[in-house]
Amino acid sequence: MRFKFPMQKVLEHRKVVENLAQKDFQDAVAVLKEFQDKLDKMRQEILDAQARAGSLLQVGGTQGPALTQIHEFLKGQKLRIEQQEYKVQEIEKIVEYKREILRQAALDYKIMEKVRENKFEEYKAERKIQDQKEADEQSILRFKRNS
Repeated sequence: MRFKFPMQKVLEHRKVVENLAQKDFQDAVAVLKEFQDKLDKMRQEILDAQARAGSLLQVGGTQGPALTQIHEFLKGQKLRIEQQEYKVQEIEKIVEYKREILRQAALDYKIMEKVRENKFEEYKAERKIQDQKEADEQSILRFKRNS
């Protein structure tokens, strides 16, 4: 007699759900990283523009239009950075939501896995008792035959 877990389909389904939640979470993390990289790039562009403005000020001369252009770029870039930071915050919320879904799916799977293990242990104990009974019966039959 073989062990058959009656809720094997449920266990398999929960594993599939956990795998899907893991994929969704990884996708959300990838999007977050992409948006954070874009934000870092924007910040680096500000630093580069400030360095260009500083070098133009040191050179002096008729650099007024170039400085104005850099100043306008910096103002616009700061606005774009604020918008990007807002997007990053929204995606961080999504990532946390997906993390919670993944945690719950993993917990559900672990619970079913534990139920399966408990059922298997019960099966082993019952099987041991059954085997012992059979061995006892055989011993009794042998004893009766010999006497």
